[in-house]
Amino acid sequence: MNKTKKWVSGLEIVTLGLVLASCGTQTTSKTKNSSKTLTVTASQAIATADPNKADDIASQAAIAQFMEGLYTTNTKGKVVPAIATKVVKPTDGGKKYTFTLRRNAKWSNGQPVTAADFVYSLQRQVNPATKSQEVGHVAEIQNATAITAGKKAVKTLGAKALGKYKLQLTLTQKVPYFNYRLATEIYPLNQKFTEKYGNKYGTTAARTLSNGPYVLKNWDGTSDTWKYVKNPNYYDRQAVHINNVKVETVKTNSTAQNLFESNAVQVTQITGTQVASAKQGALKKSLTVTKLNQLYFMPWNNQRTLTKNADLRRAVSYALNRNSLVKNVLKDGSTAATSLVPTGNTKNPETGQDFNQDTGNLYPYSPAKAKEYWQKAQASLGKKHITLQLLTNDTDVNKSVAEFVQAAIEKHLDGVKVTVKSVPLTNEISTLSKGNFDFATLAWSSDFQDPVDFLNKASVTNSVDFGKFQNRDYEKKIATITAGTQTKTARYQTMQQAAKLVAEEQGVTPLYQTAAAHLISDKVGGVHFTLLRDALYRYAYWK
Repeated sequence: MNKTKKWVSGLEIVTLGLVLASCGTQTTSKTKNSSKTLTVTASQAIATADPNKADDIASQAAIAQFMEGLYTTNTKGKVVPAIATKVVKPTDGGKKYTFTLRRNAKWSNGQPVTAADFVYSLQRQVNPATKSQEVGHVAEIQNATAITAGKKAVKTLGAKALGKYKLQLTLTQKVPYFNYRLATEIYPLNQKFTEKYGNKYGTTAARTLSNGPYVLKNWDGTSDTWKYVKNPNYYDRQAVHINNVKVETVKTNSTAQNLFESNAVQVTQITGTQVASAKQGALKKSLTVTKLNQLYFMPWNNQRTLTKNADLRRAVSYALNRNSLVKNVLKDGSTAATSLVPTGNTKNPETGQDFNQDTGNLYPYSPAKAKEYWQKAQASLGKKHITLQLLTNDTDVNKSVAEFVQAAIEKHLDGVKVTVKSVPLTNEISTLSKGNFDFATLAWSSDFQDPVDFLNKASVTNSVDFGKFQNRDYEKKIATITAGTQTKTARYQTMQQAAKLVAEEQGVTPLYQTAAAHLISDKVGGVHFTLLRDALYRYAYWK
């Protein structure tokens, strides 16, 4: 897996954002064999255990096992209290949050978790000296952006300890999804322990301090294996049913499956044709497939004459049979995109209907319309024949998707030749950043449930605006959505309008929503996956 949190290579998929489940009640059956080690796999080693600096999916997934924030979520994805005693209602027009912290929360060294720990962590994250790549997690907090830019002092951040166990956060404006930030992205740090190691904090297990259900062990900063050991000081330790979890980094699907079949590991992930095979074979009962809050799409270079042409982009979109792509090429549980927002991300606040049920299929397959728009593009471009280069990263999955897109375009758009350039993901991002492309395939994975994190992929406000698509009406809608001034219903309607507008203009072109397929031993219970995050092993138990 790549080392960029949001961009996903396609070879390995790990979910983001929500933490599973809250406090539970100890039962005799669940504590059976609690000393027996659970062995699981990861597709990439931990890069850092520092929550202020982790910007890759593997590290963040690991941190979620041994750290805990103000909130968490239960097994159904609902935000529930964690270090905070309750989920609070913001005041001052939705901009001010005041939390009372539980007094029995402790660090793994026995020291209490306090409001000052949260203030210190937040200030450290926005401090330019920290060089955090994840300041976006706290960008909504008052003065965060100005502090990161070096324009204001760190102490001006909208985070204050009003007492040992009372914390106040002030935002720049109302943020509908801020509870997700609090449940999944914002963690405290013990100042004395962290400053003891300075820039080396979180570089090994010994230089990491936990306040969650587990403590990180046997990780030297480069280890391909490590352990999560039950934290004896965790306030809800009686609900942690497995004392030891061993993690092994496995980079090939065949190895992962072989280890599972031999019971060397009890939880692992498979992809591609292995999923289709598992659905039909002996592993069927062990297989679970979960839709992710992640979308593959194609950005277009609007700085180039050919790809700036909206009719050409429409022609390409209509030429793509997305259902055939997911069924015959991916075969891993992924689903055809019908809007720029993943299914399951958001519901209509009035009816409870999924966002994509309300939009309808905005990206249908129609060879006739593909031909029609290609003829319009030919007329406006004054060209009968063109060549386009499709940039993609060099994993097998992405190569297969690129070949599918290439074949579909050349089949339905007579006169269009497509070449494919496959490079490592880091090279792809670099090439995109420089604008040296026609169109590309990318995945965006969001760690909170709100359509805006996908809709802004076609906006100039997007921090990774590779395509430079510009549409005045679209920008107005994005500005309205992010302003925090609309009612829930009005904001939802604006997001619907934005989804339909970006589809009409093909600002970016969605392909499919990804899914994660896992094999789980029937000897283990409590291993759940959600739209946003991998399972947390604190809820696992031996049957």
